[in-house]
Amino acid sequence: MEPVFASTNQGLRADRQLVPREGWRWTKILCVLGTLVLLTAVVGRTEAADDASPTDAIGRLIIDGQRLCTAFVVWSSARRGAEGFGGRTTVYEHWLATAGHCYGGKLVFQQGSQAYEARVIGFSGGGTNGFDVMVMSFVTDRPLPALEPAFGEYPEVGDPLMLVGYGSRALMMRVGPLVRYDERGHMEIRGYASRGNSGGPVLIPGTRRVVGIGIETTLDKPEGASFIYCILAACAVKPPYVAAHIDRLKGIASFH
Repeated sequence: MEPVFASTNQGLRADRQLVPREGWRWTKILCVLGTLVLLTAVVGRTEAADDASPTDAIGRLIIDGQRLCTAFVVWSSARRGAEGFGGRTTVYEHWLATAGHCYGGKLVFQQGSQAYEARVIGFSGGGTNGFDVMVMSFVTDRPLPALEPAFGEYPEVGDPLMLVGYGSRALMMRVGPLVRYDERGHMEIRGYASRGNSGGPVLIPGTRRVVGIGIETTLDKPEGASFIYCILAACAVKPPYVAAHIDRLKGIASFH
């Protein structure tokens, strides 16, 4: 393959010799102007991503084409992609966070009309010792807005917290005070979460800082009744809902 590229380069060099010096001056000027325009467009798109609304980092997670959860971008970085015309391209890798029980065979992150197939980096189930959180990733050719994980930041009882998640197809926001940290270290928040809210970010209101991930709802079940009762009677949900702290993500993925 190497002689082919060498031959091509030689041909270009031979063509340059046929271009008058004045023509080359204008060619260089046009190249510089084109580069400046391209850089301005890239910087503009990056700044637009940084200034975007926090909800622009949140989307629906479609699991195996059926079940729905909420997922959100917690980390993005640029890296060199595949070799293309004029050199390597730049691609952007994004990490998503959601509830671990949202794990499925095929996971699609959807924001408006855009859909991205995500791959799982790591997850923890919701068992006795599990955190019920999951980290995924997907790649795009442009930067996307991300939320800010508030690692090591633990709200105090009574502090207001906001859950953002999809109830059916609508993005819903509910604010309620932190009730307590339970025996597992999960946060109980005075509010309720509906189907589809699983995995939604728990934000400090008015900021992009995420302190938790919505993982459980509380069923309005009579004391002592079995869960079969709720299957027959269709128990409604009631406050509080439970969230795993964002620090749980560090147990399954390495953030830099």
